[in-house]
Amino acid sequence: MKFVLILVFIAGIVVSVSNAGSLPFSRSGLIDIPTATVLQHTQVTVGGSFTSFSYELADSTSESDFAIAGHLEIGLFNRAQIGATWLGDAGISGNARVLIFSERINTPALAVGCQNIIGEKNYEFFKDSDDSLYQYEEDQNFSAYIVITKNLNYLFGVPVEVNLGYGIGRFKQGEYADSDGISNPIRGLFGALSIHPAHNVSIIMEWDGRDANIGASYTLNKNVRFMAAVAELEQLSRGSERNPMDVMQNVKFSIGVEFTIGPFINRTTLEPFEQLRQDEDSELLEQLEEIRSHAKEDIDELEDDIP
Repeated sequence: MKFVLILVFIAGIVVSVSNAGSLPFSRSGLIDIPTATVLQHTQVTVGGSFTSFSYELADSTSESDFAIAGHLEIGLFNRAQIGATWLGDAGISGNARVLIFSERINTPALAVGCQNIIGEKNYEFFKDSDDSLYQYEEDQNFSAYIVITKNLNYLFGVPVEVNLGYGIGRFKQGEYADSDGISNPIRGLFGALSIHPAHNVSIIMEWDGRDANIGASYTLNKNVRFMAAVAELEQLSRGSERNPMDVMQNVKFSIGVEFTIGPFINRTTLEPFEQLRQDEDSELLEQLEEIRSHAKEDIDELEDDIP
């Protein structure tokens, strides 16, 4: 019953805004940005999303359309993650991510990666009036990035995860872009706050480098996650500056689902903090933090007693 109520709540958000980029959940991460996490070795995630949007025709009537996207990711050696994204007529592109540092209680995780590994420089689902892929000032392929992720709950008891990164390609606004409602002070900068009112629920506020997105996710269990989002919210504030005939200047809403299975071979015993983070066991993580904190105090006292 609780699960049904949460889905109804998420659906209500989506519908209310839709009556009033890019495709959310088309790659692993939050809504439209990557995080500094990777799957376990031989663990596999398969995801799909449905995005609805509308735009105005020359006769001032409204046209509605939708897009379907999917992605497949696999973890390697607990340090890397590779996969592919499918964006309908735009085809398939590759994704890769390498974890430089794993998250610890006092330090964030750090990862580098690349999305849209493909020869098509304008790789994206949306098309222009000539039925060609939408033209961008910045090439959208080979979108390299660096990102850090830190859960503040382990440090301050605040159920918030922070993600901050910088990227090129799809993360970067065009220098003269007039279709974006917000100008990024540092072109390529992206980030997100993920608030956890419950251990299996996330409310996400995200800036993907070009657009403002908001969404929510519900983790049914370690294998299934449901998501919903409203993308490019800044377009609602542009007023007469917005061109309603331009599909990229209209709000979009999405729902998605991810299935995670495995790991299949070479199961490894992770460092305790990393294992608990993977299991999303916040209670045990807090206990581990308390034990380590007391251990540090005991060590400091012993050092003071040494003549």
